[in-house]
Amino acid sequence: MKVTCRLAACALLAFTVGCADHDPPAPIGAGESIAGPAAAAPGATGSPEAQRLERQARRLARALGDPAFREYLLAQLRASPVVEHKLQFQRWLSRDGRRALEAMSGAEGEDASAVLADATAGLAAELYFPVPGHLERWDGGPDLLVATAIQDRDAPVAYDTHGRRVVLDPGTPPPTPVLALVPQETNFDRLPDPRGAVCGFEECGSGGGGTGGGSGGSGGSGASPPVQNLYLTRAQFVDTFEGWLKGNPEFELHVLGPASAGDSSMMTSYQCVGEHAPSGYSWDMNSKSWSGAAKVFTQAQMDAFEQAYAGRSYLLMALEDDDTACEIKMGQDRVGDLLSSLKSTYQSYIGLKDIKVVTINGVTRIITAARSGAGLISALANAIRTNDDLIGIAMADSVVGRASSVGHWAVMDGSTKVNGWLNLEMR
Repeated sequence: MKVTCRLAACALLAFTVGCADHDPPAPIGAGESIAGPAAAAPGATGSPEAQRLERQARRLARALGDPAFREYLLAQLRASPVVEHKLQFQRWLSRDGRRALEAMSGAEGEDASAVLADATAGLAAELYFPVPGHLERWDGGPDLLVATAIQDRDAPVAYDTHGRRVVLDPGTPPPTPVLALVPQETNFDRLPDPRGAVCGFEECGSGGGGTGGGSGGSGGSGASPPVQNLYLTRAQFVDTFEGWLKGNPEFELHVLGPASAGDSSMMTSYQCVGEHAPSGYSWDMNSKSWSGAAKVFTQAQMDAFEQAYAGRSYLLMALEDDDTACEIKMGQDRVGDLLSSLKSTYQSYIGLKDIKVVTINGVTRIITAARSGAGLISALANAIRTNDDLIGIAMADSVVGRASSVGHWAVMDGSTKVNGWLNLEMR
């Protein structure tokens, strides 16, 4: 190999992987080419959806060769009220007199209507800087990559502002700011709750209770119990279950119950708790550890569940969302195999149940382990475009024989694999 080729390969490696001990390389000059093992020939490959997103990424990157358009995009991103300053890509194309659409079509010499048709024919997409600090560091200059990928942890395909293509390391982001154009995960029709997942004393309610769950009631024995809801107060997972191109993780909890009164195996989601959950159930966990107060299931919901399915338990499933918020998108076999393994190992004590107990201070509710015959989740689809990451099913520490200072509910992904811990309290 010639010396010049070796130098080109080394330069690409530094550009693609990056290192905290070295300054970022200078932007590639006009007319230069990307060479080396991570480079790919021009032209999109992969599924039709991947090809469509890659075409949009190339058009956008080329359009961002214009300094005025870069300043426009920077202002749009910084002004976005959506989490992580995201923009809904298809809507953004038609904003401000279709400025972005005209810039993208003009950069490639294409008809604007054809570009719009291509962008709206497939998956809804979102546009943002997924790596913390990249939005703050980018000053609107040409040192920018536009990257895309369909599946989480796929090797991102990126373009610079000259339209040159490179495949990035899926495990480590480059030092160059990366603008991600990826399948939409965010509900852009609902602005985030400014309070996040933490609620005040009046909203969450009083009541102590240990890490095991119950809080004391009031009045004498046999008195009517106060209103008590189920809350998540601490959580810890072994991973974020999210590649760097997808930004912050979108953790969700789903309360699963029978699909119908006579159904002994199929399960459906009765409540979603997460960043984009319905009002009142917000929970925004952006790292592997979290503490606060997030409502999971209300007393009214528990009473209605008991009335409809007397004596039955429910499941609490944790996942990292890679598709539509609060919709479970994963293969049926994945969930079915997990439930079968857990039931076999732990004599079907894979569920949880709220029960009323009498104490010296009155009647109170606690959350406890319970048997469940759950098999599959009725909402799961056989043919899906992307997969949510199943983290596991919450099971009582007394059942699994493990303990943690975080909480009393282990998130099990198999008979022995613990993916995290939850602290659940009645308040």
